[in-house]
Amino acid sequence: MRLEILLIILGMTAVTFIPRFLPMAFMSRLKVPKRLSVFLEYVPVAVLAALVFPAVFAADEGGFGIDPTLLLSAGIVLLFSYKLRNLWGAVVLGMAVYWGLSSF
Repeated sequence: MRLEILLIILGMTAVTFIPRFLPMAFMSRLKVPKRLSVFLEYVPVAVLAALVFPAVFAADEGGFGIDPTLLLSAGIVLLFSYKLRNLWGAVVLGMAVYWGLSSF
């Protein structure tokens, strides 16, 4: 491997790692108010919903459309999430159901 490529990879690693590690290192020592902590617990679920909702209900041309495979996958994941409240389980189940339904 050329030295330039190695330096680019190491530089990219540093600029990716440092902005993620430093806030986490400093924030882990702070005492967060209870209301803010409860609010922050909902951020991953809200972000995931914001990513999934347009994919399920948007057509390729920019209008409104429903892909039955995505809608069924999202419905199954919604029921799973409501019952078990497991984010990673929901992600894995959603991918498995989508890939399973897409193979037919």
